[in-house]
Amino acid sequence: MKALLGTTIGVVALLLAGSVASQPQNPSRATSAQDNAAVGQATVKVIEVTARKYEYTPSEIRVKKGTRVQLKIRALDRTHGFKISLYPEGAGEKGQPGLRLTEQQDSWKIEKGQERVIEFVAERAGTYPFKCSVFCGLGHRGMKGKLVVEE
Repeated sequence: MKALLGTTIGVVALLLAGSVASQPQNPSRATSAQDNAAVGQATVKVIEVTARKYEYTPSEIRVKKGTRVQLKIRALDRTHGFKISLYPEGAGEKGQPGLRLTEQQDSWKIEKGQERVIEFVAERAGTYPFKCSVFCGLGHRGMKGKLVVEE
């Protein structure tokens, strides 16, 4: 009986030790990693933009340097385009671009009723002009705006 009881206690002890070993060593560490992921997602600034009859609304967009930006552009009345300069005004196209896009392009076509998501990081302060890149009528050349990246 003593041998059976000793064996049973030994087995229970081993099972408990295995259970404890399988628990995370630092449970707050896992929570912290999840919180950091949520904070990383929260730092994306989402800006809704509409394109219609020769104008973008808003036509001026302001963000802080270092911000991850997601432009959600919707064409309301017809097909439009969106083309943005990757370099700030006056800088020319020397060195690293001030906007780091997730896609390898700087111009997009936006079909009527559709939404296009354009994501980038604003890495350099300055003013970045944008315009319609798909002919949309007589006022096409006036369809412009600017992204201002502030320090």
